[in-house]
Amino acid sequence: MPGVAFLRGDRVTLRTIEHEDIAIIQRAYNEPDFQQGFLIESPVNQHMIEERIEETVEEDDDSIFLLTCVDENPIGGVSVRKMRQSHGMLAYWLLPEERGQGYMTESAALLVNHAFTSVGLHRIFAWMIDDNEASQAVLQRLGFTHEGTYREHVFTRGAYHDTEHYGLLETEWKGIDPTLQDH
Repeated sequence: MPGVAFLRGDRVTLRTIEHEDIAIIQRAYNEPDFQQGFLIESPVNQHMIEERIEETVEEDDDSIFLLTCVDENPIGGVSVRKMRQSHGMLAYWLLPEERGQGYMTESAALLVNHAFTSVGLHRIFAWMIDDNEASQAVLQRLGFTHEGTYREHVFTRGAYHDTEHYGLLETEWKGIDPTLQDH
């Protein structure tokens, strides 16, 4: 049985993560782009995903973890983590065949809107490896400001890479409709 729908957009639904979703999450974790973006160095098996879901999704009251679904099929994930002192960190991923269609912009916009209007966050931030242009484009469409570069911040793919850091204040958020009209 799929998880409960939490937020709905025009093309995507964000729903809770359930044990039945382990296979799609395992597939994502083993995709090379996902591993590089999330700094995962080795393959993951079903048991490792089950443990991760229990540790991060089920026991973390300070974060929101959701699956992005199109026509009830999970295609990615979006989260706002570590919502302490009115700040949270946005993270997201899509399966490779679903990229470039605007699904993540809509998913992230729904969750950012919820985090600002319902949770009451003041600031949301995100960071990614410097060569992840698609992820940076999502943040720019949402109105995030590039706040800086951490030089040679992470080691992945055999080399040190810069990370790009973005932030968005609640007072800068334009809302879902203006954000998606710009896409």
